[in-house]
Amino acid sequence: MQHTAAHGERAASARAGLDRDLRQLGEQHTDSHLPRELLPELVRMVQGHGYRAHWDSPDLVADAEVSEELARVFPSLEGILMISQGCARYVAEAGPVGLRARAVHRLLSGEAIGCVASTEPEHGSNNSAVETRAVLKGDEYIVNGRKRWISNGAVSDYAVVLCRVSGEHGPEEIRPIIVEREQSPYQATDLPKLGLRAFVTSEMVFEDCRVPRENCAEDTSSLNLQLLFTGLQWSRCRMAVIAVGIARAAFEASVAHARGRRQFGRPIGEFQLIQDKIATMATEIDAARLLVHRALAAIQDGRRSDREASMAKAYATEMAVRVTSEAIQIHGANGLSPDYLIERHFRDARALTIAEGTTEIHKLIVARSVLGLSAF
Repeated sequence: MQHTAAHGERAASARAGLDRDLRQLGEQHTDSHLPRELLPELVRMVQGHGYRAHWDSPDLVADAEVSEELARVFPSLEGILMISQGCARYVAEAGPVGLRARAVHRLLSGEAIGCVASTEPEHGSNNSAVETRAVLKGDEYIVNGRKRWISNGAVSDYAVVLCRVSGEHGPEEIRPIIVEREQSPYQATDLPKLGLRAFVTSEMVFEDCRVPRENCAEDTSSLNLQLLFTGLQWSRCRMAVIAVGIARAAFEASVAHARGRRQFGRPIGEFQLIQDKIATMATEIDAARLLVHRALAAIQDGRRSDREASMAKAYATEMAVRVTSEAIQIHGANGLSPDYLIERHFRDARALTIAEGTTEIHKLIVARSVLGLSAF
């Protein structure tokens, strides 16, 4: 795991360009949905600043540094793109040829939006308990069920939906099905939440949704669940990157405030308690980033990285909550005001400890890898 000069130059260039071209839009859409018609233009813009809108990269660590810069100014946009890329990855590797041809480019360019729908009203991390069913009838699967808290769900054009799949009279098994909304309509509504409000999360309803048989890959030995869950390692790292970006935004605002705010005749940054907070925040941000980069390096090398990805996701998201909370404290009453971005950073960070697996679930994954004993 190396940080080269080229990495640093790429990240610095992205930082300058995204500050100039995207920060204002990110602040404008703090608590409002991003108009989807802007997305293709925004994808082209961030690509111009070194962002790779793709899941497959020769340098995941360098890409994470650019994603961190995007998350620093507009975390919801990074979330939207990350989820669409995960959907595109599954379509590219498990979808039928025709679907791949018309969907993958659109998903990666922002012309279409994708989601991955696994959690349900009664089932979160326990994917083995999903109740959404897909029954094969002739050349179509008939899908019925509900999914809840699905990122990008309401605005999605394509959905990778985890289902309990069966033939007309055959045994059930849990597999993903790719649902193309134009061809196989489904309903979805936005679920308001604490933070990351421009990054839509939704309830999705499938009622006799008819999906072509070929949209459910049947080669269970190499695709389906294994492919979907392998992608989770990557998406958990990306969620951790968003947390680092949010924490950095709050930290940088706190440093500027500590230098400029004067009390008792001097900058508050000269007070030892403020310096203690700043030192701890800086250390925790760096520690989280290093955990993320280690996990991405393992993925890059083709090694199984459940433990590393879960460590990175759990630590980075909880770190972001701590850092943004301390940022509020440093800003005093102003930190509570919507006139400042600090309270938004805190709300955004808090939302991340739930998405892509709760902190508690990730601790169990780490402990399982250490002990060789499973709690679930």
